[in-house]
Parts: sequence; C-alpha cells; structure tokens
Amino acid sequence: MLEDWIVVTVGVIVVAAVVSVSYVIGKNREIKLIRDRQKLKAYEELFHAITSINVAGSDPEKLVRAKMHLALTLNKLNLLASPEVLKNVNLLLDFLNECTDNNFDILKQMNILNTIVRAVRMDLDPKTAREFEDLQFRFKFYSPKR
Repeated sequence: MLEDWIVVTVGVIVVAAVVSVSYVIGKNREIKLIRDRQKLKAYEELFHAITSINVAGSDPEKLVRAKMHLALTLNKLNLLASPEVLKNVNLLLDFLNECTDNNFDILKQMNILNTIVRAVRMDLDPKTAREFEDLQFRFKFYSPKR
C-alpha cells in the first residue's frame, strides 16, 4: 500500500515538473517572438528612413523630416539591435555625415546597406541568412540621382 502511494506521489511530481518546464519553455519562446517582432519593426523603420532621405533629394523640408525620422529610428535601434547591426549602422551614419550633395557614392551606400541587411537577417533568421550568403545575393535599394 505504501508503495502505491510512493508511485502516485512520484507520478504527480513528474507531471508537475513536465508542466512547469513546458510553461517556462513556452514563455521563453513567446518572449523571443515579441523581441524579434520589435526588432523587425525597428529595422523596417531604419530602411524607411534611409529611403526617405534618398527620395527627399534637394527638398530641404522633406530632408529635415527624413533626418528626424532617421534620428528617432536610431534611438529605437540603440535599444534593440544586435552588435553587428549597430556596427554597420554606424558605418552608414559615418558615410551619411561625410557626404555632401555633390559628393555621393551610391555604390558605397548600397554596399553598406547590403551589410546591414545581412546583419539584420542573421539577427532575425540565421538559417535563411546563411542561404543568402552562400548565394552571395545582393539586395537592391532605390536611390535616385541627386
């Protein structure tokens, strides 16, 4: 009779442990999904801001709004982005700060944006990012002539 109670008690403990571990694993996955969603939104905003700067061209009002959008997006990125993404974003900012209207190297900007996209993909989905790296895929961006 005592043996039956020991078996039942051990069974209840095992079931409680399995349920607890499942709950913790599920919560960790949920937290990761929420973080990845927030990162994705911030990364999208970065590319929207860069596109806004490119499209603004020489219109001073649009350019000021686009730069403000970029500044606000950078604040989000500083809180969320991976170190590799931040390093490449810093390269982009250095490039944008060095550029003047008549000295703009589109190829260099495209190369920097491609490294940012690779870093973002590696941060969010490493498996797919490696597939793109194996293909040596180049991402395209709209950048009108200035």
